[in-house]
Amino acid sequence: MDASSQTGQPKKQKSSGEKEEGGSMSLSKLPDVLIEQIISFLPTKDAIRTSILSKRWEYLWTSLPELKFIQGMNETRCSFVTAVDRALILRGPADLKQFLLLFRGLEQLDDASRVNRWITAMLRRNVEELILHLSNFKELSLPRSLFISATLTYLDIMVPCIFKLPSTVCLSSLRILRLQCVVFSDDCSTQQLFSGCPVLEDLILRECSWGNCKFVSICAPKLLSLEIDEDIELYPEGSDGCQIMIFGVSLTCFYYSGEFRNHYCFNNSSVNEARIFHCSIEKSRHMSYGFNKLLGGLSSVKTLATNSDSLEVIQTHATELLTQMPLLNYLTTLKLEAEEVVPCSKALLRMLGNCPCLQTLIFFQEINLSSDDANDDGVLEPLPPCFLTSLKHIEVHAFYGDENDLCAMKILLKNAMVLEKMILTCMHNSVGGSEKKKDVNKQLSDLPKGSESCEVVLV
Repeated sequence: MDASSQTGQPKKQKSSGEKEEGGSMSLSKLPDVLIEQIISFLPTKDAIRTSILSKRWEYLWTSLPELKFIQGMNETRCSFVTAVDRALILRGPADLKQFLLLFRGLEQLDDASRVNRWITAMLRRNVEELILHLSNFKELSLPRSLFISATLTYLDIMVPCIFKLPSTVCLSSLRILRLQCVVFSDDCSTQQLFSGCPVLEDLILRECSWGNCKFVSICAPKLLSLEIDEDIELYPEGSDGCQIMIFGVSLTCFYYSGEFRNHYCFNNSSVNEARIFHCSIEKSRHMSYGFNKLLGGLSSVKTLATNSDSLEVIQTHATELLTQMPLLNYLTTLKLEAEEVVPCSKALLRMLGNCPCLQTLIFFQEINLSSDDANDDGVLEPLPPCFLTSLKHIEVHAFYGDENDLCAMKILLKNAMVLEKMILTCMHNSVGGSEKKKDVNKQLSDLPKGSESCEVVLV
């Protein structure tokens, strides 16, 4: 018998707002707004399932601003299609912020038309962000209404097939366009797509094929950032690539990775940040010229990241370009990256020689400099002018402290006459314990320095 029974006092009842045992509060007592926020973190299909919990919960999910449908690896087409159809019927005509669809399709002949019906239903709800990742479609013509939407601000399409476009494109509110794995069908429609986005700010093209195009211009007056990641496997055999003219008076960021198969030209370039990476096992003379031409179109760039492969292509396959590398008069920061160390010191020194205002030099790899790059007195040949007047900061993010590294540091420290700081980051505890680190520090401090005020930091 408990104490309350012994004293004759009734057990205390929980008030409507009182916490349950363990300090948690019943979900049923939470306000609708908070419950809706909790539901919004669930995948749409799970959010819909909460409707069976109680009468109150039955339609809470219909007020969610986002619908996200992702077909699981083991999920059948029938189950997935039924879930999407049911959700669109029950949700009603209220406006929608985002619709995401990841669908494999192609198990039925009407999958393409079904997808188009879903897209059309979203456009009628004034959807702002549309993400379509569709696979196994050999050919897909998206609805015309998609390309004249006045409410779309973000459009992400991944369809690994020929990208058919209507004769009219007018996406008056679109600010971000991301295309992945699409195959552009022809010059005219592709160019019309880009010119039909008057307020476009970010354009991302990943693994898209220009193989059916010869000349395309990207004309977007408010474009701020352009990212191109090419996939060579999508090009027809024998293709010479496409000439792509970029008109971007507001363009400030340009990122490219590929093997320079296409030819990119900038008109009135204002790019001040660029990332150019050669990404291919194959290396050829034509790639050397592609890299050099692309770099030449970025004369206004202030921050540039590239990889050793891009420089090695010139050094080993088109040595005549070493004396024709473009001037980068405004470059202040250069970042050099690589997956492995490759011979590129001659091309690097030539490039540095064309960057008279360089202030910061960052290596995300081992430095490929040796005594062969300097004369008997340890002076670089040729000596880049920035080493004499502007280079103040050097970072090395892969310092092993071995003989090669110390040789490279010796060359840099001796030749950088106005250097203020050099930061060396040890890799994988390669410098070892405190004693070895102290020894490496001693060797670094004993190296001759062109700048007496230079501070060397080992981290």
